[in-house]
Amino acid sequence: MLYTLLLLLVVLIVFLVFLNIQYKLFFPASKKLRILEYHSISTNGFEDQITIRKEKIIAQFEYLKNNSYTTLWLSEVDELIKNKQQLPPKSIVLTFDDGFVDNYTELYPLLQHYNFKAVCFMVLGRIGQKVDWGGKFINDAMFLMNKEQLLAIGSHVELGFHTFKHDNYALLTLDEIEKDLQLCHEIIAKEQLTVFPALAYTFGGYYRKKGAKQQAFFKLLEKYGIQYALRIGNRINILPIKNRYKMQRIDIRGLDSMEDFKKKVTFGRKKLF
Repeated sequence: MLYTLLLLLVVLIVFLVFLNIQYKLFFPASKKLRILEYHSISTNGFEDQITIRKEKIIAQFEYLKNNSYTTLWLSEVDELIKNKQQLPPKSIVLTFDDGFVDNYTELYPLLQHYNFKAVCFMVLGRIGQKVDWGGKFINDAMFLMNKEQLLAIGSHVELGFHTFKHDNYALLTLDEIEKDLQLCHEIIAKEQLTVFPALAYTFGGYYRKKGAKQQAFFKLLEKYGIQYALRIGNRINILPIKNRYKMQRIDIRGLDSMEDFKKKVTFGRKKLF
């Protein structure tokens, strides 16, 4: 009998440790940072992995507002980390990749309405241009925001790096990545944009394999002033950040249900087991 109870206790402890590792259930709220990943917002009913219908994102924003989530810019997170201050309870960073025009026409008014903040990771070499990489989009003439639009949304949107022309860094050499970062800095200076030095890996791609090559990659990011780099991972980040070049985001897909969204915000993923 005693042996059975001890065995059950061990199983329970292992299970609780698993839950804590996977879903960060037992960490204090002041150490949890959720970073949500979006792309495009549609008004014509189209939705897929990266495009969400406007009515869906409105429902999601309502949920965040009604449940007292605090939206932050990455620059604000950075300041809190540097000053060794706690995060506000239920801290969340809303991120939007690529810089589609609908981030200006649809997202920006919503941010104003809800008094939310967001980070837009911009494909810096394609400002104001038509999308020239593969994928399904709202229509066949998808454009990225132009300079005037990027400046106009500054009250609620912080800009970040998303490569120069939407390349996957995992497929580039270190020399090619360095050239890409150089071009990003050149366009920022030319257009006189304020861009926080955080990078969202395009396609989630970076040098994943640990070793000398990965360390050289991280040193290259550091050389060009990148303070944080964000991957996909579907995990809640815990402060202090162990590796600032491997921060994890939770991908919010257009086909997610409201229940999926709630699970992702709470646990980091919709499938718990």
